[in-house]
Amino acid sequence: MRSGNRGGAARRGRMICQGRSALPHAGGFLLFPRPIRSYLLLSCCLILSPGIGKPAFGAGQAAPAGDSRWAILVSGISGEPELQKRYLKNLTEMRSVLESSLGFPPDHIVALFDDPAMDPSRIQHQSTRDNLAKVCREIAGRAGGEDLVFVFLEGHGDSDGRNYKFNMVGPDPAGEDLASMIYAIPAQRFVVFNGTNCSGASLGALAGKGRIVISATKSGLEKNLTRLSAYFVEAFADNNADVDKNARISILEAFQYAARKVEEYYTREGSLQTEHPVLSDDGEAAALTLADAGTRTSLLAGSVFLDRGSPLLLGDMSPEGQALAREARSLEKQVELLKSMKDEMSEEEYLKRLEGLLLKLAEVQARLRKK
Repeated sequence: MRSGNRGGAARRGRMICQGRSALPHAGGFLLFPRPIRSYLLLSCCLILSPGIGKPAFGAGQAAPAGDSRWAILVSGISGEPELQKRYLKNLTEMRSVLESSLGFPPDHIVALFDDPAMDPSRIQHQSTRDNLAKVCREIAGRAGGEDLVFVFLEGHGDSDGRNYKFNMVGPDPAGEDLASMIYAIPAQRFVVFNGTNCSGASLGALAGKGRIVISATKSGLEKNLTRLSAYFVEAFADNNADVDKNARISILEAFQYAARKVEEYYTREGSLQTEHPVLSDDGEAAALTLADAGTRTSLLAGSVFLDRGSPLLLGDMSPEGQALAREARSLEKQVELLKSMKDEMSEEEYLKRLEGLLLKLAEVQARLRKK
């Protein structure tokens, strides 16, 4: 779909363990099956990055000290008025969730839309390739090495079956162009959500180490209008996707919730499912379907969150509490490092070392609960 053909874009859019580990808890002990599962259920990813010490991006109040999360929300060319309303709703609701329940500083969120005048208070730029490149450069000048960047892409995509293009106002960037712009930001973690049709064709360019990429389709051949975006936003509302009931939504939980909702929609409508969401985790060769993701226990997506950190750490803490929080963060990083070295050791050694770290981490969390 060429960006100059709005009507064509819209028409094509329509076609378009056996063993258990006892871990200390404030109320006694909790039993979890298998050490790796323990990691996911504990949700030990405590986001406690130091202050970035740089000017806040954009206008508005300064970001809370230590907040190292950024969000880029982009809806490309809409094609038709009804689709434009739909994409605007998804984009602005995503922004509202980020600002409210997820606690993003408003000035760390940048939104681009084909007609910013439709909601000028929440949309800063028109969705052109040049504006997206400019936003990425500006964030790159302010982001730190331990930051997390969340990118939300909505609208229409196009593909010849292998190569992908994101339909924007003016020239359409290819998947490689998007990767070049986004990954110029020197962040540690990237979560990229691509809700466009044909988005599966963008995985080859966007996937990589330290990156979690969700696409609404499994390939560039699924060209029909997609529905994943609205369900992904819904996943974070009122903790809808909080399967383990820890008051946090991991990216894996959000993906599973949204992908399941897509399946339920087509079943309810009695129609053929024309979009099959997939998740690319930490650069793995094969993208995961909903069924695949349900069988995996050590995915990066299961330990990455968009919120500020564990609810245990959101209040004021004493110096002792802050020291415990830093210790917890250090242990969590050791878990991530160990996971990256899994293929370099036997499964027995990996599980033994992982369980040791998890026990230490659980002990620290139990002490934090008393602060």
